[in-house]
Amino acid sequence: MSEDMVSQGRQLLLLRLAKHALISIILSASLLWVSWWLVSSEPIKDPKYLDRIEGGKLSRFLRLDGKYGLIIMYQAMPVLVIAILSLGVVELRKKIGRFLDCDNQRKMKTGNVNPGEKVVRPTFSTYPLLARLGWWNPFGVLTVAEVLMIVGILLLVLYSFGRLVHLDFKTIEERYRADPVEQTLRAPTLRKLDTAAEHLGRAAIIPFALLWIPVSRGSPILRLLNIPFEHAVKYHIWLATFTLILLTGHSVSYIIYYCRMDTAYKIFDWVTERERCSLVAGFIAWISGLLMWSTSLSYFRRRWYEMFFGIHHLYIVFLLFWMYHAFWTIHFFILPILLFVIDRLLRMVQSRRSVDVLSAKVLKSGAIQLHFPIDPQANQAYHALSSWYLRFPSLSRSMKLQWHFFSVTSAPSDETMQLSIIIKPLGKWTCALQRRLLLAAEEARSNQPRKCPFSFKAGVEGPYGDETDFYIRYNTIVLIGGGIGVTPLLAILSDVLHRTRATQMNASQTRSIHVYHCIRKVEELCVLNSVNPNDICPEYEKQGLRICVSVYVTNSSSTNGCKYREIDLKTANYLSAKDDRNETEQNEDENCISAVTIHANRSVNSPVETISTVGPKGKSSWVAITMLSSIAGFYISWGLSNVYIVKNIRNNFPTNYNRAHIVIGCIIFGTFLLGGPVVMLWWLMGKRHSAGSPSPNLRKVNIATASPLETQAQEYHCATETDIDQESSEQQCSPWNGKLHIGDRPVWSDIFDSLEKEYNGQNIGVLVSGSESMQADVASECQKHTKVLGASSLSNVFHYHSVSFEL
Repeated sequence: MSEDMVSQGRQLLLLRLAKHALISIILSASLLWVSWWLVSSEPIKDPKYLDRIEGGKLSRFLRLDGKYGLIIMYQAMPVLVIAILSLGVVELRKKIGRFLDCDNQRKMKTGNVNPGEKVVRPTFSTYPLLARLGWWNPFGVLTVAEVLMIVGILLLVLYSFGRLVHLDFKTIEERYRADPVEQTLRAPTLRKLDTAAEHLGRAAIIPFALLWIPVSRGSPILRLLNIPFEHAVKYHIWLATFTLILLTGHSVSYIIYYCRMDTAYKIFDWVTERERCSLVAGFIAWISGLLMWSTSLSYFRRRWYEMFFGIHHLYIVFLLFWMYHAFWTIHFFILPILLFVIDRLLRMVQSRRSVDVLSAKVLKSGAIQLHFPIDPQANQAYHALSSWYLRFPSLSRSMKLQWHFFSVTSAPSDETMQLSIIIKPLGKWTCALQRRLLLAAEEARSNQPRKCPFSFKAGVEGPYGDETDFYIRYNTIVLIGGGIGVTPLLAILSDVLHRTRATQMNASQTRSIHVYHCIRKVEELCVLNSVNPNDICPEYEKQGLRICVSVYVTNSSSTNGCKYREIDLKTANYLSAKDDRNETEQNEDENCISAVTIHANRSVNSPVETISTVGPKGKSSWVAITMLSSIAGFYISWGLSNVYIVKNIRNNFPTNYNRAHIVIGCIIFGTFLLGGPVVMLWWLMGKRHSAGSPSPNLRKVNIATASPLETQAQEYHCATETDIDQESSEQQCSPWNGKLHIGDRPVWSDIFDSLEKEYNGQNIGVLVSGSESMQADVASECQKHTKVLGASSLSNVFHYHSVSFEL
C-alpha cells in the first residue's frame, strides 16, 4: 500500500509539473502577443518590400518577410500556441482532480482525513469591487479580476495609440520645419488628423481580435481561464462596444478630413490599388457594426430576439467589408476567426443528431421539465453548472432553427443517466413549446390514439458552463435564486447530495447549505420541489450535511389583513396558503395548469438516441487534432493561392476584394475539407462506441409504456399521466427543511448579519442566480461583510459567484 501511495504521489507531482510548464509557455506566448502593441512601429513603410516578394515563390507563399512575417510571429502564432496548450492544461486539471478524489476516498475509508488549514482571504475573481448599479455603471457587478481586465485592455489600446500618434506627430512637425513648402500643399492640422484617424482604426484591431474568443462557446482559452460561456458573452459585448467606439472615431475623423480637403467624393470610392484602402467598404462595415450593436442592446434583444438573432449575422458582412477596406490587417485576427469557425463546425456536427426526449412534464406553475438521455462518455463532460442549447424542429417553421440556452437541474452523478432541464414559459419560443406539450397531452388522452403533434426529438448542443465544481471547496455555501433562476442551484444541491451519499465529501468540503429562493406565486414552489433530497440521500442530515431553505413568496397576502405569514416547509400544507388568499388571486388559480407528464411511448428494447459526444467540449485530443488540421489546411491553401493566383505582384496584383474572397475560400477549404474528415472520423468512432454499449434501460428511468397504446405505438406516439393524485400526496408539503415566508421579501443585510454571527473564520461561497438588482444587492452585502484590511482570524470571507445567464 505504501508503494502505491508513493507511486501515486510521484504521478501527481509529474502532472502538476507538466501543468505548470504548459501554463508558463502560455504566459510567455501571451506576453509575446502583448509586446507587439507595446514596441511595434507598424505600419512599416518599406519601398523595396514588393521587390523582395517578387524574388521567389517561398517569400510569396506566406509572405513571411517584412511586416507580414512579424505579424504572424507576434500575433498569429501565439494565439495558436495558447489555444492548443490550453486543452492540455484542461486535461491535466481533470487528471489531477481524479487523483485527489481517489486520495480523499482512500483517506475517508482509513479515517485519516486531514482537512488542513485553508487561508481565509478574498480573491481577485470573487471579491465584488463594483457592486452598485446606475447610469454611471454600464458594466453591472464587477469583481477585481474583471476591473483589472478592463483597465489592462484600455491601457494597452491607449498606450499603443498614443505612442504611435506621438511618434508620427513628431515626424510631421520635423518635416514641416525642414520644408515649409509642405504647408502650402496640406495644413499640418489636417495631416495630423489623417494620422490620428489612421491609428484609431489600427487601435480597434486589438479589441476586434479579442472579441472572437468569448463568442466561441467551447473556446479552449475560456476553459483555461475557467470562464463559462454564459458569462463570457458580456466580455464579447464590452469588446464589441469598445471596437465600435474606436471605429466611430476613425470613421468620423476621416469624414471630417475629406470634407476639409474638399474630396468628400472619395468616401464613396470603390477603387483600391495594391494594398490601399477602399473607403466605401470601410463605411459599410462601420454601419453594419452599428446596426448589430444597436439591436443587441438588452432592451431590444429581450423583446425582439428573432430580429436580433437575424441581424447579428451581419458579422459576416462586417468581416468581409473590413477585409475589403484594410486587407493588410488580416494576420492580426485570422487565428481567432479560425478558432471561431472550427467551434461552429463542431457545434454543427453535434447539433445534427436528433436526441430523444424521454419525458416532458408541465408543472402546476406552467414550467416545463424535460428529460434527455445522455451517453456515459458525454456524462463525463458535463457538470452541475453546465448549460445546454435546445432546438425543437417540430415547433413551427419560424422557430425550427432557433436555439435557446438553459441550465440543468440534474447532476452528472445521477444513476439514471438523464439530463433534466426546467423551462419557464416567458417568450414566444417557450410559450409555443408549452402549448405543443399541452396539445400532445390532449391528443394522448383521446379515445383513438394518434401520432403526437409534438415530435419527441430535439437538437441538443453542449455542455457549456463551469467545469471546476468550485462550490465544493467551501464548507458553507449560500445559494440565492430568483424565480426560475433556482434551476442551476437545484443542480448544485443534487450534486452535493449525490457526493454525500457516495461519501466523497471530506471534512474540508461542503457541510452547510443555505438556500434563499424568491418567487412571485406559491405555485412556483413546485420547481424547487422537483428535486427531493430524500430520494437522493435519505440520511444526509445524519451524514453531517445541513440544508436550510427559506422561500419568499413576494406578492401573496392572506385574507385576514396580515401582510406577512411564516409557514414551515416540511410540515405545513403550502397549498392551504393558496386557499387563504384574496378573491382575485383565487380566480387566477382557476386558470392554472394541472400538472401533466408526457412520455414518449416506445418498447423497452428500442434504442434511444443520446446526446452526441462530438463537440467543442468533447475529447480534447480530437479537438486539438481538428484545430491543427483546419489551421494547417488554411495556411497551405492560402500559400498556394499566393503562389499560383497572385502571380505578378507589380503588374497583376489582385485588389482587396479578390484577395478577401480568396481568404474566405481558404477558410472554408481548410476547415471543412481538412478539418471535416477528422471530425467525421471522430463521429464514426463515437457511433461505434455507442453501438457497442448497452442502451439505457427505459424501465429503470421510469419511461411509461402504457399498455393501451403499446401495441400501436410508433416512435413519436405519446402516453400521458395527469399527476393529480401524485401532486396531492407529494407536492402539498415540500421535502425541504425550512420556512415559507408569504408576503415578504428577503432583507439581505439581516441575512448576511446572521450568517456573519453563525460562522467564524470561514470562506463562504455565495452563488446568485437572479435579476441584476438581486445580484447587485447580494454583491454589495458580500463586499460589506468581507474585510480586506484589518481582518482577524474569526473574520469570514464571502466569495461572490454569479451563476446567472448573461445572454
